[in-house]
Amino acid sequence: MSLLKKYRYIFYDLETTGQNPCFDQVVRFAAKETDANLEIINHYNISIKLRNDIIPHPKALLVNKLDIDDLNEGISEYEAFSQIHKIMNQSNTINIGYNSLSFDDKFLRFGFYRNLLDPYTHQYNQKFRADLYKMIFIYYLYKQDESIIWPTPNNRLSLKLEEINTINHLYDGMSHDAEVDVYVTIELAKKLKSIDNKMWDYLVSSFIADNDLQYFNKLNTLTCIDDSTYKIGVFISNKNGLQSNYASPVIELCTAYENGSIRKKKKKLLRLDNYVFEDFNENNFTEKIEKGILSKTFGEPNFILPFSDKYLRIFNEHIVGLAKSNLSWIKHHPDAIKKLIEKYQNIDYCNENSIDLDASLYQSNTEGGGWFTKEEQLYREKFHHANAMEKVNYVLKLNDSKAQARIKKIAIRILGRNYFDSLSAELKDEYTRYLNMIFHKEPTTSDFSDNMRTNPNLLLKETRELSKKLDLSTKDKNILEQLEDMILLKIKTQQDLGF
Repeated sequence: MSLLKKYRYIFYDLETTGQNPCFDQVVRFAAKETDANLEIINHYNISIKLRNDIIPHPKALLVNKLDIDDLNEGISEYEAFSQIHKIMNQSNTINIGYNSLSFDDKFLRFGFYRNLLDPYTHQYNQKFRADLYKMIFIYYLYKQDESIIWPTPNNRLSLKLEEINTINHLYDGMSHDAEVDVYVTIELAKKLKSIDNKMWDYLVSSFIADNDLQYFNKLNTLTCIDDSTYKIGVFISNKNGLQSNYASPVIELCTAYENGSIRKKKKKLLRLDNYVFEDFNENNFTEKIEKGILSKTFGEPNFILPFSDKYLRIFNEHIVGLAKSNLSWIKHHPDAIKKLIEKYQNIDYCNENSIDLDASLYQSNTEGGGWFTKEEQLYREKFHHANAMEKVNYVLKLNDSKAQARIKKIAIRILGRNYFDSLSAELKDEYTRYLNMIFHKEPTTSDFSDNMRTNPNLLLKETRELSKKLDLSTKDKNILEQLEDMILLKIKTQQDLGF
């Protein structure tokens, strides 16, 4: 019986105004719910209006072929994410897309957060996430099956969804249309599942953290002369790069720490194919290792397979010989590895700039971010259960105490973005100050990676530069013209308007 027989799948895709999950927004959401056999049983399509505090990136609009008129259709972000949250939080479901965990899931997480919804519940308690793009590397490397053709434009492998679709004739439709891409992803999943159903179950089940940890614990172990032990395996990841055939032999280093706090589900790894360890000694080993330190988080993308002939066959004899030679060196030089662990075990993250409210999810509770506390959840739920006018009155009553301050700040942005005309004069003034800050001043806040908000003037400049290209279609020209007009209107100051 399949390990996943009780689960349904939610295949989904998003179209967004840009690439930053904190400062851009989802404008189209498409999803298809399937049974365990990948047969469609439900359809979901949501168009989302452009928020009043968002300027789309011109390249994003050229990809998804949406103009400003298109973006003014649909429902508010708050209403849309309330619906999406329910869709993605159904019991016994697997939320899956193509490269979704590197892109789409972050947009969902921060979209949930800035709309006062639980940002993580769609990935535990009888539901979890998976990513078909991360799985496809295993099929490419170990299942060179005739039932799927791997595209090689310009004699170089490409695993872009649209190119896989074109060469395999999976589904007819325009690429980068959310609904079309969902259909393509489902057809690709069916093909992979039919190639090797057992492999499919193993890979999908690896996105459950406990399963992934269990598979890791079953890997072969290297025992050093001081009896210290380390797991060894084959790390499969797009981060290894095409030159390495997306694969590298690795040895476990340690459990990771971040800002001094243990990350129990995260391991540090060392590639065994970058250096000849025999060229080093225990004193200079740490300083010589300048690359090849990898991370693996259980339940997240990237897979570690056993260090055995069955899985080592994808490497040439030189790589296998080097890996085994390096393992022998480590076995007899355990202090060298311990010094390397000491150097790389902990990473300190810090932001030089002020983190924006919309990006504060990854901050600690003491810094005004993180998971919503039980007290905050009570105030959050009262906000959700009120109608638009009741929401305004409710927010006016909230204070700046620890239990209410963050809810109040996020709620004001929700109201300003979705119900501006319903705001009181006081809240209109506060939200307008926020709009003035992002449209009329140099960016002052960053996301969780210390990336600043995009300056609207830079977006205007890039839009105008793209408009000069000679190969633009009539549709593309219209998209850029509408965007330029919108940006010019957004960045006009009150003085410009004669007020």
